[in-house]
Amino acid sequence: MVQHKKQIKLARSAHSHRAEQTEIFDDNLLPEASEIQKLHTLDPEILSWLKVRAEQEQEFRHQVYNRRSQFFEDDNKRSFLSSMYALTIYLVLVSGCGFASFILVREAHNTQGSIFGGAAVILALAVLVARKPKKQFEKDQ
Repeated sequence: MVQHKKQIKLARSAHSHRAEQTEIFDDNLLPEASEIQKLHTLDPEILSWLKVRAEQEQEFRHQVYNRRSQFFEDDNKRSFLSSMYALTIYLVLVSGCGFASFILVREAHNTQGSIFGGAAVILALAVLVARKPKKQFEKDQ
């Protein structure tokens, strides 16, 4: 009833690995009418059996699709929360460095406070201005 074709390609270079998977499904849940007629001559109850199997197959496909969708939603939520936690920690660290620099300057350690504060600002800007990493499978090198 269902035809399935699966192809996996692997490519390796000096700095990266690439995997590409292609799957092709035949969405016809029932065989062709000529095949059904041939099967009906062998077993008169085959049509009801095929209908039940087609319904089960369709239900299974819906379940798999829903699980995949839920997986991607959960992954996106985890990624978002991870980014929010990282930004919060970043904000706390930069604020702490600024406050420590302020305390040093207030306690008459002008040179140390200025250097510490300047280094904190430079590192904060370096993190904000840093380029985004390339996607893993975007290009072959």
